[in-house]
Amino acid sequence: MNYTERVTPENAVLVMVDFLDGFLPGLRTIDRSLFRANAEALARIGKIFNLPTIILGEEGDFRGNFFPEVMKHLDHGIRVERHTPSAWDEPEFIKTIEKIGRKKVIVGGISLDICTTMLTIDLLRNGYDVFVVVDVSGSDTPLNEMAAMMRLSQAGAIMTSWGSLASELMKDWQTPEGPHIGELYQEFSYWGNHAL
Repeated sequence: MNYTERVTPENAVLVMVDFLDGFLPGLRTIDRSLFRANAEALARIGKIFNLPTIILGEEGDFRGNFFPEVMKHLDHGIRVERHTPSAWDEPEFIKTIEKIGRKKVIVGGISLDICTTMLTIDLLRNGYDVFVVVDVSGSDTPLNEMAAMMRLSQAGAIMTSWGSLASELMKDWQTPEGPHIGELYQEFSYWGNHAL
């Protein structure tokens, strides 16, 4: 993997993992309102750049429902239900990502140390370059979160944030996407005028 190679709207696929309200009680390492805002920002990035998007998760029972503020921006996404911690163990996921055919995978998932880690490790082992969006994730303890980021980095994943990702994908404020990213920063980040 070339760690200096950029992710672009032409070479990347976005995978959104388990943005379900039933998992919120386990999220203790990031403020929940900030987390939800960050998750919505990532979903909007997927829409702004028209990234092929896979939505992982199964609604119902203890899992609850998908965040509406996330799903309203993912009408272009492909839903894949799974019953395994790693989506790689779900044949439908493998079929879907192989059909998309892009080797750079942007992963954002509610549990950094469980489903996000399991999927990322499997993607790396199978030849994908993975960019983990850490500020749309969390864990139950800072120790578990730190251990997950260390393991992911050791395995070869790139840690990033939604703001950094947006700028990398945009590349130039003069592109058609530039004004939309400016609005996103204004609405969802401390770089803008909106105080979260």
